[in-house]
Amino acid sequence: MNAPLPCSDPVCLTVAGVPSSLLPLQLRVVVQPAGSPLGDDAFTSDFHPDLVGAVVVKGRRDEPLVLTRHLAATWQVPPARLWDDALAALSVEPLEVRGFTMPGTRTEAYSVTGMGWPGAAHMFRLEQALGRRLPLGALVMVTDDNSFVALPLDSGATLHAASALWDLNETLGRRTQKALPPRLLWVRGWDVRDLGAGIVGGQFTAEVPQELRAGLAQLN
Repeated sequence: MNAPLPCSDPVCLTVAGVPSSLLPLQLRVVVQPAGSPLGDDAFTSDFHPDLVGAVVVKGRRDEPLVLTRHLAATWQVPPARLWDDALAALSVEPLEVRGFTMPGTRTEAYSVTGMGWPGAAHMFRLEQALGRRLPLGALVMVTDDNSFVALPLDSGATLHAASALWDLNETLGRRTQKALPPRLLWVRGWDVRDLGAGIVGGQFTAEVPQELRAGLAQLN
């Protein structure tokens, strides 16, 4: 990576001053509510209307320093590689991962919480975080920027537990100071799809893509 100093604001100057040999190890990914004050040129991915992912640099006091696109453009590294490097570096951050059975079902789910660095971005590395293969990914509900609940998609029965996942997240949200709006996501690697879940007429509903239904049918 090559980092001239095209920056004028203090945060960008601080990031530009990180030695290039250390920079890949200092990259991280954070997930924030849409509209968070990340600046006009942050290196972000608007993967959902309510959420934004950002590549940041971990500062000396463990603070997230916003990476600007104009600085990243000087490194001569493809954007996709920066995302991958940041996600790989995120793997050193400690997590609390707890497996449990969803209420009223026999389906196993996991709660994932960051133990220091915000943990929501680990949703993009579910197989590594949960320690299991996930060919179809998982249903995910992000509670806040530090935690989420994941329901691995390993059989058709998983979909029947989606309403229990929704109810659980609602309960967790009431206990969370900065809870994010409830959204049921299908996450497979970097691919994130909103299933349009909600309560209609007192009943839980979700829009399950045919691609997902077909994949689950092959697993059964």
